[in-house]
Amino acid sequence: MRVVRNEALIKQRLKLTQRGSLIGMALLLGSLFLAWRNQAVSWVLLIAGFLVAMTAVRIGNRYVRPPRRDTVLDKLLKGLDNKYELYHYLFPAEHLLLTPSGLIAIRMQEHTGRITVQGNRWRQRPAGLRLKVLLGEAGLGNPFDDLRIELARTSKVLGNLLTENSLPLEGVVVFYSPKAQITAENPAFPVVAAGDLKATVRAMAEAHPALPPRTRKAIAAALRGERQAEEG
Repeated sequence: MRVVRNEALIKQRLKLTQRGSLIGMALLLGSLFLAWRNQAVSWVLLIAGFLVAMTAVRIGNRYVRPPRRDTVLDKLLKGLDNKYELYHYLFPAEHLLLTPSGLIAIRMQEHTGRITVQGNRWRQRPAGLRLKVLLGEAGLGNPFDDLRIELARTSKVLGNLLTENSLPLEGVVVFYSPKAQITAENPAFPVVAAGDLKATVRAMAEAHPALPPRTRKAIAAALRGERQAEEG
């Protein structure tokens, strides 16, 4: 499997995380310093510092904190042949797999606990969920909605390549933490645990006829575009 990774974006997110953490800490210290001198300003600094710090934590969790999502996905799909190409952090999708027969957008979810999906509705019941969100962990939300946004963007970027070649454009949600307990009933998109991802994408790819080599090259070129990406 070939991997194309937007290293420039990852480095940018690292800098944002570092700067955000420093700025947030400075604002929090400033609020403590002014606590007995000017309470109104102290509260403003406290709230601003907390928001900046939590934003930095969320960015760090998503792009920086090991194991990074892109490297986890590399390992989960290791063993796929060179007819598969995996694109990380290149617009229009965070993780996009070019298969022998089409494209699959992959949503990586780090959430833990009991996770239930019925149709398009999601529910998460881990212990201490509110505390985790308060401390910077992103809420579950609706991964299907996120996936639909990425698929719509991909469709817009590829344009005629999709319509002229009847290119399958699909999506899958994967929970990669071993602490996730998934129950799915008639999900809008496939929802799988980490260990089932490779078999799932293979089955999705094999369900459609192979693309002509020329079409695959055109799709790969469109995905890379003029963006600063590095193979790795």
